Amino acid sequence: MVIFTVCSINQLAHAFVLGDSVKTQHPSYSFYIGLVDKKSNISSFIRSSYPIIDITEIDIPAFKQMAEKYTHDELTANCKPFFAKYFIQKNERIMYFDCTSFVYHSLDFIEQTLDSQDIIIIPQLIYAGVHPDEKQILNTGVFHSGFWAMKQSDEVTRFINWWSNNTQNKGFRDLCKGLNADQLWLEHVPALFDKVHIEKHEGLNIGVWNLPERKIKTIDNQLIINNTPVISVNFKGMKYWKNYQNLLQKHSYKTIRKLTPNFGISNPIEKPTQKYIASKIRQINNLFDWIIDRI
Repeated sequence: MVIFTVCSINQLAHAFVLGDSVKTQHPSYSFYIGLVDKKSNISSFIRSSYPIIDITEIDIPAFKQMAEKYTHDELTANCKPFFAKYFIQKNERIMYFDCTSFVYHSLDFIEQTLDSQDIIIIPQLIYAGVHPDEKQILNTGVFHSGFWAMKQSDEVTRFINWWSNNTQNKGFRDLCKGLNADQLWLEHVPALFDKVHIEKHEGLNIGVWNLPERKIKTIDNQLIINNTPVISVNFKGMKYWKNYQNLLQKHSYKTIRKLTPNFGISNPIEKPTQKYIASKIRQINNLFDWIIDRI
């Protein structure tokens, strides 16, 4: 089994922490970092314990055009299927985690599922009527691209070619036009491809999108949800837990995060006032939805 992530140069500290967590749970697994940059651009103070495959080592014929039209974040996301193609050609089974993820428990059940299935994807939500704004999830995608797994097969080759073609040409984040980089394309996967498994383990790929429906407890120093161990947490968009923050600091996070990716357009500047107003509008919409549901 090969586990890999894809990141920009300013996310390398996250990738190192993820790699450490994978190796703690599965010392025999191979872990690789897919870098949407050149290794020659990595500062000399950065030391990686894991092999780094940079963007020049994989085949993306239109990468120059992608880098000229996509933001840093869009570009990183849209390169996932190309790195998947690279790794699946060399390995029988592969598993992907966003670089902001941390693995807390064994992944053996994923490998066992691949004995009979070709593609594993994971939904953002698994319980009906619990998330305060389910339509928000419809806009961003029923399935989350922060975790998936696959094995060598003709069906997987067909899937990766289809997915990469879409991220290469239509990988913008524009929810009003039904686009969300690499993620929304996963909506079609159960219908268009065979041997697709939808993994509903509630402890896998926990993030801000599903925290409202999953209550984490600590029992005997182990993270638990409904008597089920937490498998992995994706800290993207979350306030980092203190232990996770400490691990990042060991890998020069404060310095690495300030690096500027060498490919892609600068990400839009976050505007706190606009984000605050948008959050208040969502709260009002949620209140109206709650009232209407009870009329």
